[in-house]
Amino acid sequence: LSDRERLEQSEREFVTNAAHELRTPLAAVTSAVEVLQAGAKESSEDRDLFLGHIEQGTARLGRLVRALLVLARAQSGLEATRVERVEVAALLEQVASGFAHEYDLTIECAPDLAAWCDRSLLEQAITGLAENAVKHGAAGTAVLAAAQRADGVKIEVRDGGPGIPHEQHERMFDRFYRVGPGSEGFGLGLAIVRQAAEAMGAELSVESAPGEGTTIGLLLPQPGSQ
Repeated sequence: LSDRERLEQSEREFVTNAAHELRTPLAAVTSAVEVLQAGAKESSEDRDLFLGHIEQGTARLGRLVRALLVLARAQSGLEATRVERVEVAALLEQVASGFAHEYDLTIECAPDLAAWCDRSLLEQAITGLAENAVKHGAAGTAVLAAAQRADGVKIEVRDGGPGIPHEQHERMFDRFYRVGPGSEGFGLGLAIVRQAAEAMGAELSVESAPGEGTTIGLLLPQPGSQ
């Protein structure tokens, strides 16, 4: 009975998350299509502008759908995490390429660095951190860095934004919590990051202060240390 209740609760939360988080990019795509149909398509400059909006909106929809599916899978506990060797530099490059048409992400990682973890969960965690960084960073820029440490592989996402007060560091990973009144979205991105980290047995850390930017770290444990 408890397993069934847990699954039903997970399904309800998934529907709620999807409804909230998908609304904004879907509205942007719909609005762009309506403007094109109203006559903007007759101007090549306007057509390219609104097609760019549609491309950005659909890219974000794709990222959100993948992230929500990862969250639902991790919450239900019905599918075990798959541990495999992951080439970290290649994964960081892949994540950065998904933002290339909108933002500037810099990679700092040795080409031969590898981690043992669930690749899908790690990809969604880094994507969530990157999306948070470019939203709140300086001029849509961020750094994706990774390095080998004695206790595992440490991945960091750094931005040059306004920073986050220390008293908000813990709450920033809560669902529907937004840092500051001007924050966009519905506060699910970092909640998904925390869920993915927990499923991988990874440790999250935050280094931030007002005016100093934010660095969020993800420490992946050494194989066999979990």
